Amino acid sequence: MVLPLVAVVVASLVDIAAFCVARVSLEHLAGAAARTAAAANRPERSVAELLERVAGDSSDEFSFEITQDGLLITVTLERRRRASWSPLALLGSRTMTTQVTAALEPIRGP
Repeated sequence: MVLPLVAVVVASLVDIAAFCVARVSLEHLAGAAARTAAAANRPERSVAELLERVAGDSSDEFSFEITQDGLLITVTLERRRRASWSPLALLGSRTMTTQVTAALEPIRGP
């Protein structure tokens, strides 16, 4: 009788841990996207290519926004995560957002 309750609690804890790992990976991805955008001629295209490579095998949805203010470029990433195997999936998808600012790098070449 207690086993189903324990199974739900354990599955929820695993899902919360996976959410925390996804949040940390989003922070790292935002940093990489900001560095990529700061060094690129076309920041939107370079960030889109980076997100395509990362999200290739994931069911998560990514979106981004790039703003530039003088010598600073800000990348805002949003990740919509949905775990279909967890009891917490009944609450719907969860969205994580992070923002990273980087200094523009001088562009060399033609």
